[in-house]
Amino acid sequence: MKLPALALALLALLPALPLAAPPPAATAHELRVAMLPPATPAASNSESGSVTALNDALTRELCQRLAVRCEVTRMPFAEVIPGIESGRYQLGVANVLRTPEREERVLFTQMLWRSSSRLVARPQTVERHGGPALQLAQLSGVTIAAERGTQQHRYLARISEKQNLKLLETTAVGDAMRATLDGRADFALMPVRSAYFLLQQQSPGEITFAGQAMVQDGLGGTVHMILPKGSDVLRQEVDAAIDAMRRDGTFQRILRRHMPFLAD
Repeated sequence: MKLPALALALLALLPALPLAAPPPAATAHELRVAMLPPATPAASNSESGSVTALNDALTRELCQRLAVRCEVTRMPFAEVIPGIESGRYQLGVANVLRTPEREERVLFTQMLWRSSSRLVARPQTVERHGGPALQLAQLSGVTIAAERGTQQHRYLARISEKQNLKLLETTAVGDAMRATLDGRADFALMPVRSAYFLLQQQSPGEITFAGQAMVQDGLGGTVHMILPKGSDVLRQEVDAAIDAMRRDGTFQRILRRHMPFLAD
């Protein structure tokens, strides 16, 4: 009777034993990646100069070095952080500024580059409101467009009532600039890097920068890829791959090809 009793005792302990941990995400064959859609149809071409083309090139190189197949899903910026936070996606490539609030929600890779924000508008609008040296803090009674979910959008929402500003919310950064072209907004507030690309797609003199670059109140800082909380192993592997890309010059070559004003 001792053997059956011992076997039963061992079986009773089995549910309490910890289950084996799943393998790290980066050791899988597929990585679910959340990325921004192209700002314009032309930007879907990987050869074109655009933020989309830059992110595509970096992601392809990263996935190749991690030896995984990346399943890319395109979505508005406002959906990227919630998608990563929920674990539906394992990597977010969307030019995400690092902020204390976002650090509570997701993990950040090493810095990719630095960013700031600027206003853009039609030249006649700029002149009407103070000229090239105008400041956002001095504007009142105007409509400013910004992409939903971005730091620019959050900042404008915070100051709009105090400064008597009307905030026009858009689903993409390109839509914010288009709002200034069709008269729905007086200005658009966006990341400088995105603005450079979008300005290149306009006719000369159609849209211009207004005021200086801004970094205060979360409008500037370091840009990163993001991952779900708990993905420390994957983050280490992504960072190691980015380090390798920098060491052999691949990272710099991609920047010079798609974002020459960033390749310092």
